Amino acid sequence: MKRIRLGLGCCVAVALGSAAFIIGRDLTWVWRAVCLIFLTVSFISGAAILVQEQSRQRQRMLRSYQWSAIELMNHQRHDWMNDLQLLYGYVRLKKYDKLPECVETIKARMAEESRIAKLGIPELVMFLMQQRTSGGTMPLDVIIPEPVELDRLNLEVDTSRLADVIMETVQTFRFAPKAQMDTFSPLQLAFVREPNRLVIRYRYEGKLLRPGEVAAQLSRIASERGVRLEQLSAKQNNEHDAFHIVVPCSA
Repeated sequence: MKRIRLGLGCCVAVALGSAAFIIGRDLTWVWRAVCLIFLTVSFISGAAILVQEQSRQRQRMLRSYQWSAIELMNHQRHDWMNDLQLLYGYVRLKKYDKLPECVETIKARMAEESRIAKLGIPELVMFLMQQRTSGGTMPLDVIIPEPVELDRLNLEVDTSRLADVIMETVQTFRFAPKAQMDTFSPLQLAFVREPNRLVIRYRYEGKLLRPGEVAAQLSRIASERGVRLEQLSAKQNNEHDAFHIVVPCSA
């Protein structure tokens, strides 16, 4: 980064110096041509430095996405191995009555992962999958009662902005101060398609220490992205903190 700034600084200095000489001095055509050459070279060099830096940034982002995908695959593989070992253990112990329940649990997880994958926004799908498998101190339960394909809905908000809203709000709950006994309480995130709107519901199962600050931050995120935030009363949600983000959707 320092080399890039130094290179751009040199290009700007040369360009400004050349322009000053051309405008402020009474020069012969030879020196004017030399200054124009320096000015042109400095512009071209600065543009080349910026293009190279943008290319490096894209490569770094691509590499980051690739490592995230590999990490997600490793978590998924670990989860499937745990399921297979559990099934194998029941078979070896001849506890066949336990098999149907175990299989239904696996089927439910597969259905949930399938519906997340069909949301249609790659960065959001990757984020939700990662948070489910490596959520740390706040497990994330993603609830999609019926398949929702966000990229196929006529939403009045760009899908990239919607993805930013969802990811930022989840992180807001994750890093919010919580009561010590509720540090591992899950956050429920539900996608519900209603007439002329998409509703994204958040329900934190634990106790937030500063719910007012969380509500203010969520309100700021929603207003900056052009969506509406609704906070439900504690009585409506069994004393849990719950919010709705409403995104208008035309038919």
